[in-house]
Amino acid sequence: MRTEIILLGHGSRRSEANYGLIEVANKVTHILDKSVTPAFMSHGIPDLKSAITEKILSGAARIIIMPLFLFRGMYLSTGIYEEIKDIRGQFPQIEIIVAKELGADDTIANLAYSRIKETIGT
Repeated sequence: MRTEIILLGHGSRRSEANYGLIEVANKVTHILDKSVTPAFMSHGIPDLKSAITEKILSGAARIIIMPLFLFRGMYLSTGIYEEIKDIRGQFPQIEIIVAKELGADDTIANLAYSRIKETIGT
């Protein structure tokens, strides 16, 4: 079963702001030694529907969507599921899994600590 991974971000009207998601997707690709595709909920290309459709048409049987969001807001509660509803109807044989958001994880807290420490210079 071929599995594809999509790293999902919000997206910005400022295209240069979207490069961060692309950079993280490239880093995760390197870590996993498996291609990770960046996609955007709004204001970026590809959008989520396009990224999923491309994966299905290229032969994916399972798609994992990793939302690069800290907390469970509207996109994670309903937005993503509304976006993929039609695709699931068109391709019921394809398994589409939405991973858990980043959340209040110790790794996030440690990263925040590191950035604070860098800023105050201690």
